[in-house]
Amino acid sequence: MINVKQPLLLVLGLAVVLPSDGRVARAARTRDVCIVNPTGGGTFNTFIFRDVEPLSAGGAITVRGLYFAGSSRVAPFHGSAIMAMDGAVRLGLFVHSTAESTNDFTVAGVTDTNFVGTLSYDNDGDFVTNGTLAMQAIRCDALAIP
Repeated sequence: MINVKQPLLLVLGLAVVLPSDGRVARAARTRDVCIVNPTGGGTFNTFIFRDVEPLSAGGAITVRGLYFAGSSRVAPFHGSAIMAMDGAVRLGLFVHSTAESTNDFTVAGVTDTNFVGTLSYDNDGDFVTNGTLAMQAIRCDALAIP
């Protein structure tokens, strides 16, 4: 009977120690995603998404990360992404850039699961698009964060 009790106690002990909400499994599946938009003059609009969770059709995730452009001033952003049943991803971001820049702005668009696609931005707060950014994927380790 002792042989049965020891494994049972081990399993019960692990059940008490490990979180029941899936944090361990979820943390292992996250990834960083980096996208850029080359603009005139050789500068880049760069978004670095941190700890992106997997998307699934009909699901939504929270996104957050860093933004910087040619001015090399880093700003945080946050938002969300949803995947439609056809696999297209709708992305919406709020960039907090007024700490060292002239204005905060919003970004939204339809992308793929790596956030590659055309994003529209509103940089004057009137909820009307002021322009678009054609985003391209880039390796995150190729970026130097200012």
